[in-house]
Amino acid sequence: MMRWKSAAATHPGCVRSVNQDAFLDRPDLGLWAVADGMGGHAAGERASALVVETLARLPSPRFLGRSTEQLESLIQEANRQLIAEAAAKGDEIIGTTLVALLALGGACALLWVGDSRIYRLREGRLTQLTTDHTEVQQWVAQGMLSPDEADAHPHANVLSRAIGAEDELQIDTAIDSLHPGDRYLLCSDGLSKELSRERIGALLASGAPTETVQQLIETTCEAGARDNVTALVIEFSVV
Repeated sequence: MMRWKSAAATHPGCVRSVNQDAFLDRPDLGLWAVADGMGGHAAGERASALVVETLARLPSPRFLGRSTEQLESLIQEANRQLIAEAAAKGDEIIGTTLVALLALGGACALLWVGDSRIYRLREGRLTQLTTDHTEVQQWVAQGMLSPDEADAHPHANVLSRAIGAEDELQIDTAIDSLHPGDRYLLCSDGLSKELSRERIGALLASGAPTETVQQLIETTCEAGARDNVTALVIEFSVV
């Protein structure tokens, strides 16, 4: 059995005046999420807020598989609502990315759509557990670009999948075992596009979750923070 502690923070960054990111920090449910909105001035903010509010309705988990299915259903519900709102307002899209982590017992479920990310730090090694739903990710898979080159590519922000973008939404999921000392980072691309993997790993390795989150946000702002930035850190230990 595992116990956990977590912390999260969001910042508009150094360029944008509106923060379209949102997060869910619910250690009581073992549920955490980060969403990065897209669309017009208020549309992205509405989309990310709606998704995290919808996920917060998850019943108290008893079985990881069943609760993961319930989360997928809630994401699909949010997708339908955003599409309906966009149609009613005449907007082209009211959309958002999402990464979510649900922990229960000695394992966790990961769910994601878009290019927000989940990283895991285990015994000093940083691993990206999600795969970006972007055009350039195809080139990474084919060996044409390195992950760092993809992050800096002019088309890096072109999403191939987002909540609110299409009627038929495909959600990627994975199950990961939990080890004592594991740290997970959920973040919007405003962080991952400014900081190298080496820098993320070094920051994630030190301090309590609250301190780590603040360091991640501050370091991203020092690097220019051209987009909104959100960081959520979870630390696992044995009961």
